[in-house]
Amino acid sequence: MWYGLAAPLAVIALPLATLLLLATPRTLRGRLVGGVAGGFALWWLLGPGDLPDQTLRAAALMATVTFALLSRRTAWSFTHRALAALTAATGGTVACFLAFGWSWGRLHWWTAFHTGPALRLMLGGAAAGSSDGGGAVALGSGPRAFEQLLDQLVTTSADLFPAAIALQLFAGLAIAAMLARRLAGEAAGVAPGPLAEFRFSEHLGWPLVLAIACLLVPALSAARITALNVLVVIGALYGLRGLAVIAYGIRALKGGPLLYAAAALAVFFVLPGIVLLGVLDAGLNLRRRWLPPPGA
Repeated sequence: MWYGLAAPLAVIALPLATLLLLATPRTLRGRLVGGVAGGFALWWLLGPGDLPDQTLRAAALMATVTFALLSRRTAWSFTHRALAALTAATGGTVACFLAFGWSWGRLHWWTAFHTGPALRLMLGGAAAGSSDGGGAVALGSGPRAFEQLLDQLVTTSADLFPAAIALQLFAGLAIAAMLARRLAGEAAGVAPGPLAEFRFSEHLGWPLVLAIACLLVPALSAARITALNVLVVIGALYGLRGLAVIAYGIRALKGGPLLYAAAALAVFFVLPGIVLLGVLDAGLNLRRRWLPPPGA
């Protein structure tokens, strides 16, 4: 249980300790934080765990090493280094599965085994809180409907476990890079810029097209799970790019905290539109064409 709770912190601590180690010159504060983060990350890496835990640890280690090497030897932007690190981690994880005899079926079972009780508890609490006086459960027409909904959610969460790892690692690398820039004298690599400046290469649209094709073409149904995971990850990146366009617009209009809060609240109701906005920005560069530069 404790190792599972430690995972979100460990995927930040591992790259943070590595970046602080590579920083020049090293500050006293950076050394102290790097030592604590490195010790925590090492404890997490060497701890016991089932196949989902080991998969996350292997992917985190490979992503961290790749990201650190690119940060040290290239002038790439954070986004390009992070995407390259995720690509390397994906290939390395697949190699681990082949080398150690791991299987997708086993990983899927373990993921469902871990998420099932948590989802049951969450849905059970929601159903109990929304029950009417007669005891009918609002989440379904009865226990059978509840079990069907639970099975669908557990299966979906297990299907999308690779995408969850990828997004968790991307967020961990971003937080670690920002913290390293603040703590170190000169952190390795270019730090992430403001959200309003977030962008990536338009070539990322090709994996998105291929993923959609795998979902729509029956002959490619064998790659459905892979396509779903690719679609979720790239969709999240395009959604983040859509948020960047909105943040740029608010900044250009010199909007205050209330305008940012209203935009953040609206995101929850227009998520597909945010993703579409990111796709349009990738093709049309909306921030350059339609919006005035900040401070103009």
